[in-house]
Amino acid sequence: MIRYCPNCDDERELREDWRRQFVVVKGEEIEFDAPVSVCRVCGEVVFDPDRDDAVLRRAYDLYRQRHGLLTSDEIVKLRERYGLSQRALARLLRWGLVTIQRYEKGVIQDRAHDEVLRSLYDPRRLLTVLDKGDNELSDDEREALRRKAQEILEEERSVWLFRDVGSLLRARQPDVYNGFRAFDPNRFVGVVRWFAERVKHLPKTKLAKLLWLADFKHFREHGVSITGASYARLPFGPVPDGYELLLGLAVASGAVVVVEELFGEYVGEAVRPRVTCYESPLEEHEMATLRYVVGKFGHYSAKKLSELSHEEQAWRERVDGELMPYDDAKRLRILN
Repeated sequence: MIRYCPNCDDERELREDWRRQFVVVKGEEIEFDAPVSVCRVCGEVVFDPDRDDAVLRRAYDLYRQRHGLLTSDEIVKLRERYGLSQRALARLLRWGLVTIQRYEKGVIQDRAHDEVLRSLYDPRRLLTVLDKGDNELSDDEREALRRKAQEILEEERSVWLFRDVGSLLRARQPDVYNGFRAFDPNRFVGVVRWFAERVKHLPKTKLAKLLWLADFKHFREHGVSITGASYARLPFGPVPDGYELLLGLAVASGAVVVVEELFGEYVGEAVRPRVTCYESPLEEHEMATLRYVVGKFGHYSAKKLSELSHEEQAWRERVDGELMPYDDAKRLRILN
């Protein structure tokens, strides 16, 4: 690239260099590295309107990220997710076209507009907006958008279910009944998947006991549970509170499947890993606890684990449905 260099007072060939930038956005200094055009002869930075616009946009996006706002690229991706033009998005929201254009060019949106845009990533929210009819779309545009939103919802139904249930269960604050960890759906699913990969013929009842042993073992040694699940006393031993819902969450996430399987003379439900790439959220010390549990109890039957849990004072002194505090971990003989 050749441009006029004011320092040399002549046309010069330019090269790209990276320099530290300091841009003040809404009274807040944003610092970052960005490419600039430099004269190959004198080394001075030469004004380049395209690069300067990119620097300003980068500063605005860093400000947005710092304050939890959608970046300009994320707003573009939202629009493209539903195949909307800038004009169609403006008519959907009853905003001015210039507003959408300015946001996508880098102008920072206010918090209220950001919340509206962010909510539309959920196709269910978009369908609700369409049902209200409070928009300026044509009938054809509205019908095409409805079909697209429903198509995305069908593809992502399990994802939104996972988020909804996870948000509901995270509402409980860390205490002695969840091992001083707010329930973490990703960790719970990670443990379920880990056991399903390593224990063949894993019935749901056996999985429930392995989860209990792993969480209480980890709490006993590290002062915090792995998953944040609560455990209730039931006739066949301790079980994660809301176990069917939680297991459904693991299935909805795509990490495992529940299938009918023959156990001796009886048909029961077993948990198996799905044949898919899965990245575990667990840390090494947590997996060490899981290895201990599988090594010691993985070969036991569900019936045997239930019988062992019935020998524990922590189970015998409670009534069905009562939550078992993690303090019980210190006196569980099964973990000795």
